[in-house]
Amino acid sequence: MTDEHAESAPALPLVVVLMATHNGAEFVEEQTRTILGQQGVEVRLVVSDDASTDATLEILRGFGDERIVILPPGRFGTPQANFLRLVRDADVSGAAAVALADQDDRWHLDRYQRQLALMAEHELDAISSSVTAYWVRPDGSERSEYLEKSQPQTELDYLLESAGPGCTFVLTPQLFAAVREVIEAHPLVDETVPHDWIVYAIARATDHRWRIDPTPTIDYRQHDSNATGANTGLRPALRRARRLASGDYRKQCASIATLAASLATGETKSRLERIAPLFQRSDFASRAALRRLVPELRREPAERRWLDLVLRLGLW
Repeated sequence: MTDEHAESAPALPLVVVLMATHNGAEFVEEQTRTILGQQGVEVRLVVSDDASTDATLEILRGFGDERIVILPPGRFGTPQANFLRLVRDADVSGAAAVALADQDDRWHLDRYQRQLALMAEHELDAISSSVTAYWVRPDGSERSEYLEKSQPQTELDYLLESAGPGCTFVLTPQLFAAVREVIEAHPLVDETVPHDWIVYAIARATDHRWRIDPTPTIDYRQHDSNATGANTGLRPALRRARRLASGDYRKQCASIATLAASLATGETKSRLERIAPLFQRSDFASRAALRRLVPELRREPAERRWLDLVLRLGLW
């Protein structure tokens, strides 16, 4: 067969990766190499930098790789505001999928091969995964821990939690367009709420199909500057207790529930409209109503017990 008649190899699917950065020079080179090194796909990495004062942008420009697109730098103040800027402004034309990335993790190089295959097999609109959290000790050795995020999804889990770390999210372009439309124009989008939680809530409230894969796709780096990080150990427990005591988490739940109610249709909409006001009050009747919903509000059994306890004690 001559070259003239030879069939060309099929084009690889393009994944557009949205990465928010801020003073990430210590980690961003390793993270970027694992993004650009993804197997079986083409990658476009779109970066939004939030007023970095270190060498983050110099490192990214130093790759000299046309697959890296750096948006005009801005000052956004929080990781979620920076990510929402990416959702609004990134060029995702030609994408077979759109994904989110932190600046400080390591991705398994077969990540997208696995996730795109699962999306096709199960006809999904989005997928996320469990992760392997890891800590680097002072001597350079590492400690790691499997963090399961793939407990069975419940009817209302998106009102209280995300589908795991946003850095594991992959969305179809159709779902991404729907998320972008809401984030661009909807008056109820609250930028104090974590971006990954907003994305998950929009998807679930509008009946999109989402799967949480038990197989880790990234090594989720833990360090003192994590915006959220792994929910293990004493420090995260104290952070959660302070969050509950401050009332911020309840306000975020109220914001998500109100947004979800505005987006849903049919019986789901009616039900969410009844539930949303429960987060805006802390009286006995509202807490009793939320206690009845606990099995639907959290995926993990231990988290359900914790939620039931704080509602029963009037702490939330």
